[in-house]
Amino acid sequence: MFTRFLAALSVTLAPLSAATTLDPMVALFHKWQMKDAAAVVDKAAKQGHRHVQFCIALQARLDPDHRVQAIGLYRENRDPAAGANAFYPSDPAITRELKSYYSACFARAVEKKLAISVLLHLNAHGEIQEWRNYFDFDPLQSLSGSTYEESVLLPIVESLEATVPADWPVELSLQGEMGTTVFKHPDSWRTLIERLRSRGKLTQARFGLSFNYQGVAGRANPAETDPAALKKLWDACDFIGVSMYQRVSMPPRTEDFDLAVGLFAGEFHGLGCPLPSAKPLHFVEVGLGGGGLSESDWKPRIPATTAADAARAPYLGSPSATEADPWSDPSLKSLRAGYHRSLCHYLADTRQRHPVQRAFLWSFGSWDPQGLGEPRFADAEIIRDISEHNRRVLRPES
Repeated sequence: MFTRFLAALSVTLAPLSAATTLDPMVALFHKWQMKDAAAVVDKAAKQGHRHVQFCIALQARLDPDHRVQAIGLYRENRDPAAGANAFYPSDPAITRELKSYYSACFARAVEKKLAISVLLHLNAHGEIQEWRNYFDFDPLQSLSGSTYEESVLLPIVESLEATVPADWPVELSLQGEMGTTVFKHPDSWRTLIERLRSRGKLTQARFGLSFNYQGVAGRANPAETDPAALKKLWDACDFIGVSMYQRVSMPPRTEDFDLAVGLFAGEFHGLGCPLPSAKPLHFVEVGLGGGGLSESDWKPRIPATTAADAARAPYLGSPSATEADPWSDPSLKSLRAGYHRSLCHYLADTRQRHPVQRAFLWSFGSWDPQGLGEPRFADAEIIRDISEHNRRVLRPES
């Protein structure tokens, strides 16, 4: 069956040694996005993509030390008298609801003949707010009655197993930007990868872990980590992902991304747990948001005051065009075009060390030049450049 599938879907994935396409992310951050995500898959397919990444974000309640206490879904309140929306810890009902959304998305990707990648996030919910990179939890330890494996991973994997053909290309990053938990509990994360791989129902599934472009270990104390266990964990991964928001030059250059990958890999080396040089990297997030940091006071501003400020902080941007549209400024618009052009040039030539095998735009808010979520942020020139790049990668003879 896999041979027939590849014949029918010959443009989906380029050979692993070839250049890399630049593909979109479909956001499943809240129930409301989850319900509408299949329509975004349609938009991605219409733009000619043959691969899509679903970023699934659930909510986590934290204690004052940023230890995760519960994982669940923020949704309409089951008791309207108690308020419009509420956080519900994972339980059988929440799991069924999530699986219905996931299955609809994965089925649409199969219908449109798109290879599937999945990136998993947790976002803080409640009075205690913090970035997920600092969350402390063991993914095998019960949190309010269920583990990370049970509340986050298994509903996704079971939805994939029930929805996509067994030989469909599937890649799953078990977490993203959650360095503290990985560096403090490497054996648990390796156990999760081994358990998922041993299920055997998805014969082409590949598994990895993803990190921020800097601060990869979060708040894990390097003196208390186990470099040997971490090296075993990297070996168990099929790929390592990175949220790539390193600063770029003015104007952006292809070499900026070489430097960014070198800095990312170098941090692991400095922590005593180097990444294997041939281990594929995935840009699970990449993009330019149009917010900026000024060298005068280092305060974030959205939109950026100057193009140089925006180049300094690609991770800053706006979720809504009605709140802030950085791209109405001609200098920022020009920077944006140059950024994506340089990114495509970088992806057109695979490196021998730390090769970037996949790259997914952060297709959200002002980081979304294809306008999949917010059409007002779309840029026709960038859409054309990405389409032409992908066409050359997938059909190099043309």
